[in-house]
Amino acid sequence: MRGVSVRQIPAGKPGEGTKVVRLHYLADPTMTSERIAALKGQYTSEARWNREMEIDYFAAGGQRVFQGFDESIHVVPHRLPLDSAYNTVWLACDPHPRTAHAFLWLAVNKEGELAVVWSWWPQERHEREGMVVKDYVKGLRAVENAKLFPASYIELMDVAGRSFNAEEEKSYFDKYRDEGVYFIPAKKNRDLMGYDLVNEALKPRPYTVGDKTEQRPLLTIWAGCGDNDVLVHQMKSLRFREFRGMVVDKDPPEEPQQKERHLIDCLSYILLDGPRFIDRRPAVSDFKPTYSSIGN
Repeated sequence: MRGVSVRQIPAGKPGEGTKVVRLHYLADPTMTSERIAALKGQYTSEARWNREMEIDYFAAGGQRVFQGFDESIHVVPHRLPLDSAYNTVWLACDPHPRTAHAFLWLAVNKEGELAVVWSWWPQERHEREGMVVKDYVKGLRAVENAKLFPASYIELMDVAGRSFNAEEEKSYFDKYRDEGVYFIPAKKNRDLMGYDLVNEALKPRPYTVGDKTEQRPLLTIWAGCGDNDVLVHQMKSLRFREFRGMVVDKDPPEEPQQKERHLIDCLSYILLDGPRFIDRRPAVSDFKPTYSSIGN
């Protein structure tokens, strides 16, 4: 039968002898080329489609995590300073006991466009000096005092920050709080959902200005702002691990390489939080009382 195959778990493995039926989408006679194309368009990468729909267990191995990232499209000139009336800023922190803490600021405008307006990952300084939380807070204050963009509306931190430095009886949340910076736990990047959101935001989409429609991505990175060049490098170089085992009774894991991706993780924490524009200007009422003398 078209689209149906059978495999058997070999001897010596849990469930040995069990037959497993693999059902491919081609087994459905209603799956026309148009339907397949529409379904494929909903996937964030070719590798994810091949893995899930073409039953290719090794599809993601060695592939770029952000295949849609194009420096010529997604890295744009900055537009600093930003007006707080038209932009809301999210801040995320990815702490680590052995490497420098990473920070990323994302602005959302009234149209819902997302821009990485600044990032900071002082790894070289950390290797020289061994930075502590007080040092990071000084750096955060310096960025804030430059007033290039509005103060952050929400500050997120990797939830793992609760357990780091547990031997000192204080988490990173506690240490930053002691210095006057109140981070809240970010949502976990389960099943790489945060990376999927990044890929989705990188997709070009129609954007109309006047009578002209052009394609532009929802997410851009502003050139020359802090360590955004480091973020660009991480986006271009991060790949999925290659699985080198035998695929018999389970799928190989889909995991990114264990390498520098701290700024990417900051970005994913923010997108998992659903960043949006928040109008924080005082409300102006045009209410006029019928009897204005009452209460005077």
